[in-house]
Amino acid sequence: MKNLWQNFNIFSWGLLGATLVLQPTVAQAQYIQRSFLNPSFEQPVFGNVGQQCYVQVSPGIIPGWETTHGSVKAGTGNCSGYVSPGNVPLIEIWKTGFNGASTATIPTSAGNQFAELNAEQNSELYQNICLIKDETITFSLLHRGRSSSSVADVTNFLIGLNTNPTSTIFGTFSTTSNGTVMAQPVAQNGATIPTVSNNNAGNGWVRYTGTVPYTGASATQPVGFAAVSTAGGNNTIGNFLDEVQFAGKPVLEFTASSGGAAESETNPTTNPPKLRIVGLVPTGGISVSISVSGTAVLGTDYNTISNTSTFNISIPAGNYDGSDATSVFTIPFTVINNNVPQGVRTIVFTIQPSSSFFASSTTTCGGSPKIASSYTIYDDDFLSGKVWDDADNSANNTFTNINTGSETGTNAGGLLNAILVDSNNNVLKTTPVAADGTYTFLNVPLNQSNVKIILSTTAGTVGNTAPVPSLPSNWVNTSPLTTATFNTATNISSKDFGIEQLPDTNNVSGSTTTNPGGTNTVQVPTLSGTDPEDGNLGSSNSFKIVSLPSNGTLYYNGVAVTANQVITSYDPTKLKVDPNIDGATTITFTVAAVDKAGKEDPTPATVTMPLTALSASKPQLILVKRITRINSQNLTNIVDGRSDVSPSAANYVASPRDTDDDSSNTWPTNYLRGLINAGIVKPGDELEYTIYLLSNGLGNATSVQICDLVPVNTTFIPTAFNGLTPNDGGLSGADQGIALALGSSTPTVYLTNAQDSDRGRFYTANETVPSYCGANINGAVVVNITRSPDLPNLVKDFYGFVRFRAKVK
Repeated sequence: MKNLWQNFNIFSWGLLGATLVLQPTVAQAQYIQRSFLNPSFEQPVFGNVGQQCYVQVSPGIIPGWETTHGSVKAGTGNCSGYVSPGNVPLIEIWKTGFNGASTATIPTSAGNQFAELNAEQNSELYQNICLIKDETITFSLLHRGRSSSSVADVTNFLIGLNTNPTSTIFGTFSTTSNGTVMAQPVAQNGATIPTVSNNNAGNGWVRYTGTVPYTGASATQPVGFAAVSTAGGNNTIGNFLDEVQFAGKPVLEFTASSGGAAESETNPTTNPPKLRIVGLVPTGGISVSISVSGTAVLGTDYNTISNTSTFNISIPAGNYDGSDATSVFTIPFTVINNNVPQGVRTIVFTIQPSSSFFASSTTTCGGSPKIASSYTIYDDDFLSGKVWDDADNSANNTFTNINTGSETGTNAGGLLNAILVDSNNNVLKTTPVAADGTYTFLNVPLNQSNVKIILSTTAGTVGNTAPVPSLPSNWVNTSPLTTATFNTATNISSKDFGIEQLPDTNNVSGSTTTNPGGTNTVQVPTLSGTDPEDGNLGSSNSFKIVSLPSNGTLYYNGVAVTANQVITSYDPTKLKVDPNIDGATTITFTVAAVDKAGKEDPTPATVTMPLTALSASKPQLILVKRITRINSQNLTNIVDGRSDVSPSAANYVASPRDTDDDSSNTWPTNYLRGLINAGIVKPGDELEYTIYLLSNGLGNATSVQICDLVPVNTTFIPTAFNGLTPNDGGLSGADQGIALALGSSTPTVYLTNAQDSDRGRFYTANETVPSYCGANINGAVVVNITRSPDLPNLVKDFYGFVRFRAKVK
């Protein structure tokens, strides 16, 4: 009964760790964080304007903030529009004025919302901050007690998590509900925290400030505030926080190490050098000194804002998160345009050292920064264009709509050349396409009529006949490889092309499977492939069935597949094959992956499925266990077991037992009700276990007995079905703890626990059980399914279930 144990093991894991599954998924930030974001808990806005209320929400709702709070209860709240997130880690937010706690007169940016650190337990509110070795960080916070004017709520300020004994505490703050500082802040581990006066921020709030030395290695660390105690000793009430800030010097670097544009772009906008800043810039802002060098000549090819080789960029005060919309500053300079062919010239912009910021990576904490960015000025007396990796085929064999915003430039691995050809098909100019897909023709002769540009893997020779347009192996064009003819003039650009790479399909060999015989189908192993632009191909992608099996019928979603049929939005569970012969055979067919550009693999892969013969009279019994009820709540979910998902997933069942579920057998529709992993339960909860059975062999199953061991962390409920009828001939008045269904979706008979004349019996812990049960350490439920003369055997497709209930210890 491997399947039963597998299901129970998953359920047991769920009892301990389902909070991991219920946590909201938060995307990894693209940039490091150097300061607290959303420091006053103002995002998002809860309730109506002026409403005094509170909410308990999942951490994913509050930008910037995370918590060590456990999934101890379902969140509550009374703000308009509030919906409970259920049993998840909680952050509690109050609107100003609720229960008399106000921030209305605080003369700063405390706003209209603040956090209660003790939502439902002592926990920590924190953010993950990039800390740089040997820096000194400043912090500030508003703290207020909740329930007592004479006993303080107490919180720690720390680097690390309150759940980790190696975390470093830098300060402890003790404040009552009227702002009385019961004990001056205790500075630890090198921190400096000035003494404070009572109620210094008003409304019972006290502002604490200080500095913290960080001597560890540069790394991203959790930084926050952990509840220590509350005035009344109730860990669900206490420790208000607002206007919390923790910040070192801001970090900045160039967004890119290079850029450039044509000389005609006198005010660079295409890809000029830009500074990206992350962190808190103090009042008054900071000044960033930039120097210039390179082959371009200051005053001849370009000018800076100061007309000198060093100038300053002002960054205003603000809390910068690194995003393009708010945290990027373009370097101001101008390019001098003229009609003199000058070739390519480069300006190198370099950040000069400063004590007001760190020049460091904005994407990797403590990483090497881009302190220099080069800008290339291209002569404006040329033809230019770009070759795009048109992964979605938006060009559709035209020269329009090639770049739709997501494509990148390419030179097909360095094998591509752009060739300017005259009206006699002779080469005027030839140049390799650059790695970013751009190409330029310098000093193009003016007033040439009916010229064209071609792409070729062969470099042209000026004056000779042009080579044939071509692409490297495994590349195809999405636009023509030859432009329409045109006349040369200055500043001709955007002669763009679209190409893309073909996908590659993986050969698939399925594991040896028993031929089910008759019209029964076998699951086809998952199709897969790769594409240079799209990555791994599989579920939800497209596949073309190039050739069909000669000894079987291929079905997709129950419909026979035809040769060269393209399956879009491919679902691996829907592709099956019915062997044409009942015995040992090997099913083969070919398939080609199709990428998002609609291009297919020109060398299809082979799917191989070896099948062995099934004994003509061999019976087979499938058993599947589900949790079908918790307390008084029936679980009506229909869950197919899968082995190709994470072992922590709610539908995980190890191979080969995953195929026992209703997706591949003759279970009645929607028969396997219940959950494989029912999540977290607590002592005292009542669980209902249902063991479903299906006879699906070629022969009748006889002498069928089922033994299921009661899970060790539960206690069998002997009276679960007392008073329910019909019974099965057991002792009158005996407790009934077992239900049996034969060919039905509901119980057809209820069995006593005693050793009597009905089919069922419950064995207490350590009582001698039939040998096929195994070790009886917590009790066992045994049911004789077959019985003469009323049910001597189970014919093919006969189904039913055994059910009992247990209480969590």
